[in-house]
Amino acid sequence: MPFILKIAIPCPLRLHFDYLTDQSDTLWEKGLRVKVPFGSRELIGIIIDFEELEDKDQLGKLKSIINCLDKTSLIPDSLFKLILWTSDYYHHPIGDCFQVALPKKLRLGEPAVLQTETFWSLSLLADNNLTNEKLGKKQQAVIEFLQSQKTALSQQTITAAIGDHRDALKRLERKGLVNQQSLIKKPALYPELIPLKMLNSEQQLAVDNLWKRHSQFSSSLLDGITGSGKTEVYIQLTALMIAEGKQVLILIPEIGLTAQFVTRFRQHLSACIVVFNSSMNDNDRQQAWLLAQTGHADVVIGTRSAVFTPLDRLGLVIIDEEHDSSYKQQDSLRYHARNVALMRAKNDNIPIMLGSATPSLETFYHTQSQRYQLLTLTERATGAFLPEVALIDSTGPKATEGLSSQLYKAIEKTIAEDNQVLLFINQRGYAPVLMCHDCAWQATCSHCDAKMIVHQSRHQLRCHHCGFNQRLITACPECESSDLGSYGVGTQQIEQSLQTFFPTTPVLRIDRDSTQRVGSFAKLVTDIQSGGAKILIGTQMLAKGHDFHDVTLVGILDADQGLFSADFRATEVLAQLITQVTGRAGRGKKTGKVYIQTNQIGHPFWQDLLQNSYIKLAEKLLQERKDSLMPPIGSLCVIRAHAKQQALSLQFLTEVAALLCQHQQQVSVLGPVPAVMEKRAGLFRAQLLLTTQNRKALHQLLDHHMDAISKLKSGRKCRWSIDIDPIDLL
Repeated sequence: MPFILKIAIPCPLRLHFDYLTDQSDTLWEKGLRVKVPFGSRELIGIIIDFEELEDKDQLGKLKSIINCLDKTSLIPDSLFKLILWTSDYYHHPIGDCFQVALPKKLRLGEPAVLQTETFWSLSLLADNNLTNEKLGKKQQAVIEFLQSQKTALSQQTITAAIGDHRDALKRLERKGLVNQQSLIKKPALYPELIPLKMLNSEQQLAVDNLWKRHSQFSSSLLDGITGSGKTEVYIQLTALMIAEGKQVLILIPEIGLTAQFVTRFRQHLSACIVVFNSSMNDNDRQQAWLLAQTGHADVVIGTRSAVFTPLDRLGLVIIDEEHDSSYKQQDSLRYHARNVALMRAKNDNIPIMLGSATPSLETFYHTQSQRYQLLTLTERATGAFLPEVALIDSTGPKATEGLSSQLYKAIEKTIAEDNQVLLFINQRGYAPVLMCHDCAWQATCSHCDAKMIVHQSRHQLRCHHCGFNQRLITACPECESSDLGSYGVGTQQIEQSLQTFFPTTPVLRIDRDSTQRVGSFAKLVTDIQSGGAKILIGTQMLAKGHDFHDVTLVGILDADQGLFSADFRATEVLAQLITQVTGRAGRGKKTGKVYIQTNQIGHPFWQDLLQNSYIKLAEKLLQERKDSLMPPIGSLCVIRAHAKQQALSLQFLTEVAALLCQHQQQVSVLGPVPAVMEKRAGLFRAQLLLTTQNRKALHQLLDHHMDAISKLKSGRKCRWSIDIDPIDLL
């Protein structure tokens, strides 16, 4: 009996495609991968539904699939429903949504087969035969090592410990002294497990309160100050879940946090812990995904895309640093991993814990309205005190460009005491502006409405928006004057200045430029923790979650970014960033101090944040959002478009606005207008803003007009996207 298969194809069209099949030996189910003809190409699609063919006339109208790639579905039913919800909520093509949920090799149609590796162990006859056998030096070394470990060991483990002894192992196998077996390749367990730490009263209360409702859906915010031991709470809850045979999904905001975070879990848990992030190669990503999908993985730790990992026994979801903007995908499928995780927990009827020292206003609002349970950690787990924070007027005496004399003296004193200094500046490169003194010309990107950044060490000008770079010029292209100067400071200039001031002190710069190679960030962190570097200079990469016990001085440079931004979230983001950075000081037994350099020393923001607390400031900001009906009180959607010609994007969005305004009552349609940075990467950008206090009305409006919007001829001349719950409007 022929079947019609409804298949999600990876393409920008917001619909599924029907194909025929007469494969009677296949048990059809949702989530199977199939290879299909699509135009002149062959693509891999996902079956989202199927039905028996009743109308024989369709036999000549529909194409047939080429073949089915799986015997059983790779996607559990709960994850399948989550992907469908994601497509509906974010109004994104269903085919693309499945692409996000699958690792690359499975998207390309490769077999879903777990990698295996060879393990060696002593045979049962080894003890009796060893005395009668004459063994070579390498064979004896292998036998002694296997005897000392008393368990089967992988080829990789043996090679790492005593060298490449594969020939010796083969000879021992022929003698019947060792056995080899092929087992699924899994991450190695930590060599010596460390017992779980004794929690303090606040940590234990947080564990107990969540565990009371661990068999049903609940949302909890773990609001803990920096250094309060939120990770220990996560570890204890994970251990309890594993003991019940459940799996745990943990999301972290940055790849750079992975090594430190995963190590702490592996030190305490005898469990299969897999990592999932974009820095892994395709083989390792597929192996981690399949270990989770087949139930071999107990814990999955990953960045935002890990929210789509298949886990049939999922018992708990944890989102660390839930406020972090990196959980929001900014292109293609513009999902927010926190929101998707909340829906996943709700669908699976399991608890979810959101952790942060600086909760997002969305999460804070839900705790106030009692949708989320609030759990607090008010003391540092080590007993350390919070650092003393002081403001420095940037217009005062300066030791050098970017550093005040007061901060310079504090750095000098800290180094003399053999402690570490962390300087934060959210601007990589040498200087953000190159200008001619004679005609006031400034270096700007030819592809973007943005200034080129000076990268002195490589003698380059770079655009941090599109990646365009050129050699650093020595003469003005307008007036040919050689009197060019750079203005403002970046991480490279601060590094150069400090190397001049402290020539015998190791200075380490950590930003995107210095951590491009795979694994380089983890090596730098190891160097910091071992005390190899005394002065650390970095961007946001250093601000989140790191635990450097010898850092006693933190300096925050150019701290005024965000005070006068057009983005309505700018003040919230600045407060979170400042609080997170100050939390890096004094985390060990040594007390810490923080200096914040600002040109706006009398601004009320600083009084609200430093004299009160982040939560007090959040309450004030939340009231402002209520007054202006902005998120989390209201809901936003941005429809963006970009094209090579300036008028095309605005033309398309004008037609979209006309469609939406026909029937809307509860949704305000604002625009279209050019984006704040209109030209980027050679394309002209525009946007249309939808605002409402009725989220349901917004989605109904988009659903009603989506087909008409997709058919607009002007939409073929530009690229457009829908961003539900945007985190920035710039």
